[in-house]
Amino acid sequence: MPNSIPVLMIDDNEDDIVLLRERLAELPDGPYELSSEVDADNAVARVKQINPVLIFLDYRLSTTTGLEVIREMRKLGLLQPVIVLTGQGDEYLAAEITRAGANAYLVKDDISTPRLPETIEAVLEEARKNAPDRAERSETLARLDNLTPRENEVLDEIVNGLTNKQIAAKMSRSIETIKVHRAHIMSKLMADSTADLVRRVTNARVGK
Repeated sequence: MPNSIPVLMIDDNEDDIVLLRERLAELPDGPYELSSEVDADNAVARVKQINPVLIFLDYRLSTTTGLEVIREMRKLGLLQPVIVLTGQGDEYLAAEITRAGANAYLVKDDISTPRLPETIEAVLEEARKNAPDRAERSETLARLDNLTPRENEVLDEIVNGLTNKQIAAKMSRSIETIKVHRAHIMSKLMADSTADLVRRVTNARVGK
């Protein structure tokens, strides 16, 4: 499908998948190319495989919850926008999905209403605005994987606000050793200052 927008739906209800596919086909902002995954255990692998622009994710899956899938995605640096599909919505649910790293939720009964295109438009617009931040978070997560276990220990203490002297005392190491670790961390994460380092790491860990 030329110039199509890749979308992934993770839902173990085939009827819901069919309904969403039909509704997406009717929307003028497409064409949307919908792929689906009914096995929650394969959800993250499918996200990696398809690299969709947008993900629809059922709140209640047979073997886990949609929120657990989102947390695993965000932990791996998969930052695609997610719309959680629910049986019903309320303020508590909105707060819960936001904490997990979702972008919005949509009650399944609203798939056949104007709420669907309105939610898609809002989520994709938010994603476009946040694209630079998302790219930086993804890059930082990848760079964090290059830290040694000791560097990760030092980094945690830096993020907690400890000085080199305090870290050295806590870890029973010399200040010079901590300075070397700090320099390696700064270089690996391409941080310009301690404040920049803490900002990058804090932003990257959002949703974990």
